[in-house]
Amino acid sequence: MSNPDIEIPAPQSSERRAPIERLLFVADAAVADVGELPPAVRSVLAAATKVHVLTPTLPGRLAWLSDDVDRCRHVADERLDTVLGHMRAIGVDASGLARRGSVLTVIADAVADFTPDHILLALRSSEHANWQERRLVEHIEQHFDLPVTAYGVDVRGETASAAGPLLLCYDGSADAVHAIERAGALFTGSRAVVATVWERHAGFEAGAWLDEVGTSTVDNHYLDRRQAEHAAGVAADGVRVAQQACLQAAPVSVEATGPVWQAILDLADWHDAATIVMGSRGLTGLRSMLHGSVSSAVLEHAERPTLIIRRSVAAA
Repeated sequence: MSNPDIEIPAPQSSERRAPIERLLFVADAAVADVGELPPAVRSVLAAATKVHVLTPTLPGRLAWLSDDVDRCRHVADERLDTVLGHMRAIGVDASGLARRGSVLTVIADAVADFTPDHILLALRSSEHANWQERRLVEHIEQHFDLPVTAYGVDVRGETASAAGPLLLCYDGSADAVHAIERAGALFTGSRAVVATVWERHAGFEAGAWLDEVGTSTVDNHYLDRRQAEHAAGVAADGVRVAQQACLQAAPVSVEATGPVWQAILDLADWHDAATIVMGSRGLTGLRSMLHGSVSSAVLEHAERPTLIIRRSVAAA
C-alpha cells in the first residue's frame, strides 16, 4: 500500500463544470455545532445554488407501539431548526420541511417537489441507527438516479473529519470518469489519490490463457503480475482524468485480499481521506470495483464522508 505522503503534481487547466443547482439535504442527524461539519460537506453545500432541508420522522418500532410518534415528530422539528440555523451561519440559501410518513415515501415526495440534482445525507452512526435507517443509503442510491453524499453523526453531534486528500476510486469506466469530473467541479484544486483495486485473476478472459488442448500456458504468478500492471496503468489514466478536472492527483493501485469495499476503506484510512468518491456502475474487468453492491457497502461502513456519483440512465 502506498505511503500517504506521496507527491501530488499541480493540476492542469480544465473547463469548470456547473455547481449543484438544487441540493436536497436529508438530515436524519445534526451536528451539535456548525464547526463540526466536515470540510467536504461544506464544499457540497457551498456548491449548491439552493438547498432544501428535509428532516424525516423515523420512529422506531417501540415508538409506534407506545404511541410515542408525536415525540419523534417534535425531535424532527427541532432538528430542522438546528440544521437551518447551521445553513444560515455559513451563508447557505436554505428552506426546510419536517415531513411525516415512511422515510422513502417522504424522500420521494421531496425529490418530486424540489427536483434536486444531488442528495446530501446526514445519518446517525450505524451503532445508533434504528430499524428504518439501516440500509437507507443503499435504498436511496437505488431508487433515485442522483449523486449521493453521506456522512455520519454520533450521539454527541460530532462527525469524522479528515484533512487528507480525496480518495477517487477509479476502474477506467465511463462512470468512474464522470465521478472524477464531478468531484473536480465540487472540490476544485483539492489534493486527490486515484485508487484502483484489483483482485487475483480478475479481468482476463479464461480462454485467452489456454493452449490448443485446453491446458494453462501461464502460471498464476504471471497472471497476477499482469493484473497488477494493468491496475497500475488504470490508476495512472485516472490521474490524467483528475488533472484535467483541476485536481492535484497521484495514483495508487492495491490488491484486494478481501472484499473490494474493505480495500477501499483501508485505503481511505491509510491516506486519512477527507472524502471517498466513487461511481456506482463500473467495469466487470476489475471485478466491478464500482458496482452498486460495492458502493453500497462503502456507504454502509465508511466513517468519513462518502460521495457516490451516478451517471444518469440516459447518459449511461
